[in-house]
Amino acid sequence: MQIRKLTVADAAAFRELRIEMCGRHPEAFGQTPEEVAEMAEDKFVEWMTPSDIFPERFVLAALDADRVVGSVAFRREDTNKERHRGWIWSVYTRPEARGRGVSRQLMTQLIDEARKMEGMEILTLVVALPQTAARTLYTSLGFFTTGLIMHEYKLPNGRYVDHEEMMLWL
Repeated sequence: MQIRKLTVADAAAFRELRIEMCGRHPEAFGQTPEEVAEMAEDKFVEWMTPSDIFPERFVLAALDADRVVGSVAFRREDTNKERHRGWIWSVYTRPEARGRGVSRQLMTQLIDEARKMEGMEILTLVVALPQTAARTLYTSLGFFTTGLIMHEYKLPNGRYVDHEEMMLWL
C-alpha cells in the first residue's frame, strides 16, 4: 500500500472515487454521484493542488497496485484569523480495502503533516452520525465532539442526516 498526495494527473481517478463514495454513502458526503460526474475537471484539480489562496491544500490517497482505494483531503483556512485551523474532508476507503487500516494510515499521515505546518493548532471535520466506524476512528486518533448539526443533509428520499462536528488539538 502506497500513500501519496494526488496530483493533477490523478484528477480522473479522484473523480471516480468521489462518485463512488457519494453513491455508496449519501449520508456522509455533500454531493450526489450525478453532481460529481457533471463537475468540471478544473474543480478536481483545484481540490488537490495548492494555490495562492490555499497554499496548504492537498488530497492524500492510498493506492493498491496503482488503484486509488482510499482518500483524505485537507485545506488550511485562508484568513489570518483562521490560519490556525485546518479542515479535513473526503475521508473514504473502498470496500475491498476496508479492515486493513487504510483510513487510519491516511489520517495519521495527514495529522503528522499538519503538525509540521507553522501555526497550525486545530484540525476539524464533520462526520455523519450513522458513520459509527468513522466516528470511532476519529475518536481513537484524539478527535472530540464540539457540536451537532441537525438536518445537515436532506437526502433525495426526504430523510435527514445529522452530523457531528469534531476537532483535534495539535
